[in-house]
Amino acid sequence: MKNILGRKSSLIMVVMTILALLLSACGSNSAGSSGEGESESSYPEKTIKLIVPWAAGGDSDVIARITNKYLEEELGQKIIVTNIGGAGGAVGAQEALATEPDGYTLFAGHDSIAVSNLMGKTDFSYFEFEPVALMTTANQLIATHVDNEWESITDVVNELKENPESISFGATIGSTTHIVPLGIMDKSDVKFNIVSYEGTAERTQALLGNHLNLGSTTIPAAKEYLKAGQLKMLAIASAERNPALPDVPTLKEQGIDFVNATNRGYFFPKGTPKEIVKAMNDAMKKVAENPDYIKEMEDMGVNVNYMGTEDYTKYLEDDVAYLEGMLKRQGIIE
Repeated sequence: MKNILGRKSSLIMVVMTILALLLSACGSNSAGSSGEGESESSYPEKTIKLIVPWAAGGDSDVIARITNKYLEEELGQKIIVTNIGGAGGAVGAQEALATEPDGYTLFAGHDSIAVSNLMGKTDFSYFEFEPVALMTTANQLIATHVDNEWESITDVVNELKENPESISFGATIGSTTHIVPLGIMDKSDVKFNIVSYEGTAERTQALLGNHLNLGSTTIPAAKEYLKAGQLKMLAIASAERNPALPDVPTLKEQGIDFVNATNRGYFFPKGTPKEIVKAMNDAMKKVAENPDYIKEMEDMGVNVNYMGTEDYTKYLEDDVAYLEGMLKRQGIIE
């Protein structure tokens, strides 16, 4: 009888040991999967790197750093900006594409991703990344040196109709600013002499020196020069006047039905776990709803224009279709 009881006890111990091992293995697998793609509840557990594919001090960089301040509060982790300029944002984008999709490298992108791809300057578009959210929109302004005689975009169009290509327009070829002169040309049947400048800072310096007739800029980039009386704004490419510059008329008011903006969003490398994308999107939504953040952006002339992952992805698809049509009409692509 004692032997039978002993054998039963041993059997129970074996079964319990096997169950313990199985439970342990399940726990290890869970931990392993969260090592590759952490659960939403645990993410983030360390510092996040944000690649800004333009030089420090530009409007994209400034907006990203302000957004970081609020996003760090929501995530409970530091976000370190790494500026990687060059090729209209393409160099930094390539760096982001090559990183591990572990949720610890974030990319600050905008419309230039699609423009560069459509024009054959890059071999990647929005969807080689994981879109997270759209955060801000900054409508483009058309600026000129204060000494120039034009007082409106209508004056410019009238002169171009008499003398095609007589007025230079600075833009980063293959980036968002290139779309501004092309869009005006598309809607008014005129032709600029488009001159390439790498980035807002270089283009602004050319405008300040009056080496360039016109250039596109944004309120954050141009505000100090407006206050100093060095530049004047002929139009803003928005649906309505911007409260930060209420005296600047829209293109539409001047007979050109064209709206254009730099739409700044965030992306992860392709393959980043959906749980992490969702966690980041949720944090960005809270930032976009923060009254202090909204005010800080509005004071710069920037609109908070949050779109969550699903809506942002659809918006990007529509954006590519629109840009492709316009570039074809202008003979930039076939």
